[in-house]
Amino acid sequence: MAFSSDKASSFLDGARSPRTQSAFIRPGLIGTMSIALTLSACGGSISPTGNGTVENTTAPVVASASQNADSPNVAGDTSSDTPPVTPLTPASDASDNTPPTSPTTPGFQVGTTTSDSALPPEPTLPATSQLCATLNADLTALPNGLLPDSADASNTAPDTTRIQNALTSCTNAASTGLATNKVVHLMAGPGGANAFLSGPLTLPSGVTLWIDGGVTLYASRDPRQFDKAKGTASCGVITSSDNGCNALITAAKTSNSAVMGDGTIDGRGGSPLLSSIPGDPALLKRPDGTAMSWWDIGWQANVVQNASQNNPRLIQINNGRNFTLYRITLQNAPKFHVVPSGIDGFTAWGVKIFTPTTAYEAMTNYLGAPYSTLNAKNTDGIDPASSGPITSNPGNPGKLTGDASNILIAYTSIRTGDDNIAIKGGTGTVNGRTYNVTIAHSHFYEGHGMSIGSESAGSDNGMANADVAALDGVYPSVSNVNVYDLVMDGADNGLRIKSDWSRSGLIANIHYQNVCIRTADPTAALKPQALIFSPYYSPTTNAGLYPNFRNISLDGIRIVNASGYTFQGFNTTNPILAGKGWSAGTAGLPNPPVVNPLQITLNNVVADVAPLSMTAADAQIGVGAGGTNLPLQGLGNGVALTQTASGAANPPVDCSLAFVPFPGSLGARAVR
Repeated sequence: MAFSSDKASSFLDGARSPRTQSAFIRPGLIGTMSIALTLSACGGSISPTGNGTVENTTAPVVASASQNADSPNVAGDTSSDTPPVTPLTPASDASDNTPPTSPTTPGFQVGTTTSDSALPPEPTLPATSQLCATLNADLTALPNGLLPDSADASNTAPDTTRIQNALTSCTNAASTGLATNKVVHLMAGPGGANAFLSGPLTLPSGVTLWIDGGVTLYASRDPRQFDKAKGTASCGVITSSDNGCNALITAAKTSNSAVMGDGTIDGRGGSPLLSSIPGDPALLKRPDGTAMSWWDIGWQANVVQNASQNNPRLIQINNGRNFTLYRITLQNAPKFHVVPSGIDGFTAWGVKIFTPTTAYEAMTNYLGAPYSTLNAKNTDGIDPASSGPITSNPGNPGKLTGDASNILIAYTSIRTGDDNIAIKGGTGTVNGRTYNVTIAHSHFYEGHGMSIGSESAGSDNGMANADVAALDGVYPSVSNVNVYDLVMDGADNGLRIKSDWSRSGLIANIHYQNVCIRTADPTAALKPQALIFSPYYSPTTNAGLYPNFRNISLDGIRIVNASGYTFQGFNTTNPILAGKGWSAGTAGLPNPPVVNPLQITLNNVVADVAPLSMTAADAQIGVGAGGTNLPLQGLGNGVALTQTASGAANPPVDCSLAFVPFPGSLGARAVR
């Protein structure tokens, strides 16, 4: 259930030290706890020596950058005149990075926890007494999960009006939580009917949209349904901005709204578009004269034209308080699946996101390539984000700065064509901040990983915030993020923080704990990175919004296959900032240079296989008592390495049961 701000402090304290099947290690104690590096599951090129210690047989450090398909501008080594980074005070000789002797007890079993007393109670499906309106399906999906062309032959969104009328009539501003919500229930109809087809819907306060198991709410493939202003074609087109579409479901300034059930919401991202306007000149076409799909538009806009796709999101939450997603399946989104923006209290529990489904992977895009996670562009899973300042917000009184806070994502499974999760903090200082985010007991598959950024500039114009701790007098744009018991299987990035000098600020107090990573296999065009912390995300102009990543901790992280690694702080003298696509902009180049070293601690961080590449610059890397076998010595270029003295040894996390197929059928093959 969504939790209110008055519960946030106790919730987050517990989330850092959950009490479940095996004891978690509290991130705040990383510097004093010792983790050993026994290698049990998955094997690799790093093996125990005869005396029981772990021998580091990793390859030499690769000096050049590992280029990534989603961040083509990861910088390589900085020049020799880089301003030095003040080293941390070493607790012991940093030249000895050998992990301590390993015990025989197994490490934390990642990916198997089913209950967590540190989290709020699991939401529940509504009671029959809460029903306000029940709607029966009139359409029937094909066995492969797609709608037949006949479903929208005469009406491109036949169910919009009746669903919206039901939602509006059930508005319940007096609700105090899910148990007091009114419910609109979408159910199967006679004769096997199991599908609804709709254009944009507005979800009011105090209303739960309940989609029954076996029932699917499909999005219209008519861009005219999603135009911001009727009569003006703004959706399904390629422009310099991407704000031309309404979402399929929008909740704006609401409290206690929810979407739940064992049913599905399908965005039909790979289906050819059609228009309710005869001869619609805005309907984009493929070379063969047939209509493009949403994903065709995304590829054409982002990859070919370097422009913006105007595609609808599946679920957009704008400000307000306490929005819940529970057990619902989201798939085939035209663009982002879920964006909770500027909201206090958001919960996604037991949610499944899978894009593209197998039916679409059997089809091809406008270039003749099969649909895949590689070409379903910008289909992020869940992107919690702050918003711009707002002047009124009846669903969230007293919170008018656009902050996104008290976010919980638990027991989710996400496989998609962009970031599995991207936590964002605004494009400018006028935006609100994002804080108190917990991601627990989840599985990510293909995608761009567990990301923070790229937008991270929001600071409420420097206003004080009782819920956010300042660091050296600066309030972070993104802070208090806890990610634990996470499995990442097949993503091209693992744990990632990304930003640049056009839209960044302070990101602080980020904790990752008990994570198993198996990245995608490398190809000529794809260079996976299991750990990537880089302030050089995108070639943009200098706006004086300089990245600053501090108090980042990794505790109990295991990477089981070959991958790249990047640890970079920000430095305005880095050669990449003079490279193609980057510009000093109106802010110019600062003098003296700005150097914001990455401050990160690695504790019990194990790579089973030698790194494909290792890039580091302008970084203060602390190695906890548990150690790491990543080859961090001798990196130079403003890298300061310190290590806490080793103590009693604990084993690395256990990944032997972590990598499992995506849950349920979804028409999907087993993943890896």
